[in-house]
Amino acid sequence: MRVWGYRSRATSVQPILSHAHTPIRHLAKRCLLVLAFAALTAPSATAQLDDRLRLGGSYQLYAGLRLADAPGFLTVRNRAEVLLAFDYEQGRIVLRPRLDYDALGERLGGDLREAFIDVYFSRVDLRLGRQLIVWGKTDGTFVTDLLAPLDLTEFLAQPFDDLRLGVTAANATLYAGDFRVTGIAIPRRPTTRLPDDGSPWDPLPADVFGVPIEITEPAAQDSTLRGAETALRVTWTGLERTDIALLWINGFNRLPAFRKDVEVSFLPPSARIAITPTYERRQVVGLTFETLALDPLVVRGEAAYHTRYLLDQPIEVPQSPIDLLDPALPDAIERGFLIEKPLGQAALGLERAFGAQLFRVQALGTLVFDWDERVAQDRFEPSVTGFWNGRFRRETLTAQAFVFYNLGADYWLNPSLTYAVRDALNATVGAHLFGGPGGDVADLAGLLREPAFSFATYDRNDFVYLRVAYSF
Repeated sequence: MRVWGYRSRATSVQPILSHAHTPIRHLAKRCLLVLAFAALTAPSATAQLDDRLRLGGSYQLYAGLRLADAPGFLTVRNRAEVLLAFDYEQGRIVLRPRLDYDALGERLGGDLREAFIDVYFSRVDLRLGRQLIVWGKTDGTFVTDLLAPLDLTEFLAQPFDDLRLGVTAANATLYAGDFRVTGIAIPRRPTTRLPDDGSPWDPLPADVFGVPIEITEPAAQDSTLRGAETALRVTWTGLERTDIALLWINGFNRLPAFRKDVEVSFLPPSARIAITPTYERRQVVGLTFETLALDPLVVRGEAAYHTRYLLDQPIEVPQSPIDLLDPALPDAIERGFLIEKPLGQAALGLERAFGAQLFRVQALGTLVFDWDERVAQDRFEPSVTGFWNGRFRRETLTAQAFVFYNLGADYWLNPSLTYAVRDALNATVGAHLFGGPGGDVADLAGLLREPAFSFATYDRNDFVYLRVAYSF
C-alpha cells in the first residue's frame, strides 16, 4: 500500500523539552523511572481505588536495531501511559495521558490519547472530548478508517493500535431496533503526525541532484464552521450474526497533498522546489460488513469512494528556456502539479481459527477513476495481506507473522515472538522488513510524479526490535 504524501518540515512534531532544558529533562527521566517502579510493584493488574474509580496503565521499553545501511540503533524509547476512569450512574469519565522519552535524541514528548466524558441515555450514548475513533478493520491500511489522524513518525513499524491519534469530537450513537446510527462532529481538522526532518523515516531528501527542496508553511486552518467535519454511519444488524454499515464523511484528508512550485532561473542557472502541504476537503461514501454466519469462518469487507489529490507530471522539469514554451506547463504550475481524481478502494478478508492458531487473509485494491498515466502508473493497484497468530506452551508463548504485498511491487514483513514472563509482564522480539523496486528517487521528475510513503522507500530501514512491556 502507499500512504500518500510527505511530511512537512515546517509542521513536524517538536519535542516538549529540548537540550536546553537539561535539569527538566533529567527530572522527566526520573518520573519515567518512578512510573516504571510503580507499575512493577503494583499489587494487581488494575488498581481498584473504589467501586467507581479505576487506575491502570503500562510501561514499555522499546529498542530497534537497523540491520543495514549504517547499522545501529534506529530507536530507543521509554513509554509510560496511565489510564484513569471514573464510572458514575449515567456514564463514565476517562483520562489517558502518555509520556515518551526518546533516549537517542534525549527528547521528552507527550500525548493525550483520550480525555472524554460518556453520557448514557435510554437509547442514546454520547461521548464528548478527545477520543480514538476506529471505523474499519482492514489490516495494514485504511479504507473506511479515515477519521483518526495517524502517527507516521515511524511509518507503520509500530503496534497498529498506536498508529491512531486522538480526535476532539462529539460522538453520539442512537439505538433503534436493528439499527445503530452514529453521528460525529469534529470542530477542528486534525492532522497526521509525520516524520521529523532528518529522521530515518523521512522519505523526502533535502535535495535531488543538487536542486534544493524547501517546505513552506501550509495555509492556516479555517476557524469557522466551514472548517468543521461531520460523519454519519448507519449499521444494520437484522441478519443473524451479521453487521452491515453505510457511512458518509464530509471532512478533510488526514494526510496532506503537496503542492509543488518549481522555480528556475537561468541567470545564473539555478532551480528550487517549494513544497506546500494542503489539506483538501473531501466527501467519502463507504460500506463495511462482517458476518459470523459461516462459522467457523469470519468474512469481513469494506469499500470507499472519495477523491484524492494526486501529482500530475505532464512534462519534464524545465531544463532550458525552450521548455518554458510547453503549453501544458502554465496550467500544471497553477495547479501546483496536483490533479483531483476520484478513487475507489475495497478490501475483502477471511478469518479462520484452528484451535490456538488464527489465520487471516485479505485482498485489497485501489482503482483510479478517470485514470491517465500522469497520476499513476496503473489504473488498478492490487494487494494482498496475510496474518497468523499462534499460541504455545500453555499460551505463554505467542508467535505472529504479518505480510503485506503490493502485487508486482513492494512488500512489508513483520514476524514477532512474545513470551509472557508473568501475567502482566511480557517481552517481544520481532523484525520489520521492507523491500521492492522503486526505493530510491531516481530523478527530479520522479520525485514530482510520486510523492509517497511506500514500503520500498524504507528498504534501508530493515530492523529487529525488542519490546518489554508491563501493565498494571
